[in-house]
Amino acid sequence: MPTVLLSAPYMIPFVDRFQPYFNKYRVELIIPQVQERLNKERLLELAGKFDGTICGDDQYDAEVIEACLPRLMVISKWGTGIDSIDKETATKKGIKVFRTQNAFTVPVADTVMGYILAFARRQPWMDRELKSGNWEKIPGHALSESTLGVLGVGNIGRAVLSRAAAFDMQLLGNDIIEIDSEFVSGVGVQMVSLEDLLA
Repeated sequence: MPTVLLSAPYMIPFVDRFQPYFNKYRVELIIPQVQERLNKERLLELAGKFDGTICGDDQYDAEVIEACLPRLMVISKWGTGIDSIDKETATKKGIKVFRTQNAFTVPVADTVMGYILAFARRQPWMDRELKSGNWEKIPGHALSESTLGVLGVGNIGRAVLSRAAAFDMQLLGNDIIEIDSEFVSGVGVQMVSLEDLLA
């Protein structure tokens, strides 16, 4: 029976939803206490006890990977970035490394728009003043009178631009690769050089 270390902190609260799949493939789970990630020391304690992992930003460096051999066959990141995984060492040792495309695109884009709204409308400052007993309006900016520059028009950048388009912002984008013309015209983003965007 294969054993999987489930340490992805945003998946653990919903493990019951995935349990039928684990049962179907007769996968036994190890679910440790996790705040944000398992550090190297904790991973070394668990090394050799699992065949695969569904992790967050756990620190799978060369030492941890070596310690997990020969059992470890798969490292699957619940998220997009795999910078905390030594992919080169994993590949050399025959361990497959996967990631979850678009895992956090929607919440990150929503958060970015939340910050844009909060700062443009001066909400944190007005909230602080109100809680201090001062009823004073602090001037803000209308998003429709603002320009948004997005550096990197990948999945998250596109999601932010799509949301910002609903606020009638002037949209500028920059990327090292050519962006699909259908998306560019659809949201009304003007692709510009890095210098023009920063200016």
